[in-house]
Amino acid sequence: MFSASALLLVLQFAFAASAWAAQPKVVATIFPLASWLAELTEDTAEVEQLLPAGANPHMFEPPPAQVRALSQAILLVTVGAGLDDWAGKIAVAAGGNLHVLRLADRVPLLPLTGEQGRDPHFWLDPILVRDHVMPALTDALARVAPQHAGAHAARARQWSEELSRLDERLRQELAPVRGRAYIAVHSAWRYFAHRYGLVEAATVEPVPGRELSAKEMIALVEQVRRSGARALIVEPYVFSKVASQIAAETGIRLVTVDPFGGGALHGGYIRLMEANARAFVEALR
Repeated sequence: MFSASALLLVLQFAFAASAWAAQPKVVATIFPLASWLAELTEDTAEVEQLLPAGANPHMFEPPPAQVRALSQAILLVTVGAGLDDWAGKIAVAAGGNLHVLRLADRVPLLPLTGEQGRDPHFWLDPILVRDHVMPALTDALARVAPQHAGAHAARARQWSEELSRLDERLRQELAPVRGRAYIAVHSAWRYFAHRYGLVEAATVEPVPGRELSAKEMIALVEQVRRSGARALIVEPYVFSKVASQIAAETGIRLVTVDPFGGGALHGGYIRLMEANARAFVEALR
């Protein structure tokens, strides 16, 4: 009896391990995208995030291990619009039957201020996520994993309702600072500001990494002083010398807020957006 029971346990464990190993892999470039995939797939897929927490997406160089990870994946979800072009390069190197979904192709994007192109930071508006991203993800998952299409669609409907509730909570939390101005180190927050009635009065680095001329620096200092902005929003993964100089010249506060996030995937997007809202309320109060 003992031997038979032990054998049964071994077989059950082997079957579970085999089922887990057989799970398809879906990959996303940044944390918010990976978090949505984790919510939609739950136990039907293995979700992997390419950009490490705290890394700069504009400067990221994927290691060779990520090419190997993509070679085993069935779906890669990227932002697009110039934010994570590095993912497209390793997708080509990975080969295989990888389906690539560029969400920027499915979301109405704002034009970039003062330069050509479109603003890729759409995930900071939960209503855009609800109305455009959820259908795009559901379609992509149905294509690569049709056997789970019904379950994924049901979870997308549930998640869309949660996004509506999140939007209402954010509106209530940000209501006391509605109409107030902030300065951004670069224009990462325009979707968030547009949705919740905040004002981006100026941008320190319209083009990330390009140094301002002395004339531009003087004009920016004057613009910040005139704006009435209460905070200069910087990001944790990049140091801006210009932002520090502007703060020293004008006395404006530097406040760090993370548009990309990190940490646990399930429920992580909700926590990221709520933390961002609290940070803006504290900065602009």
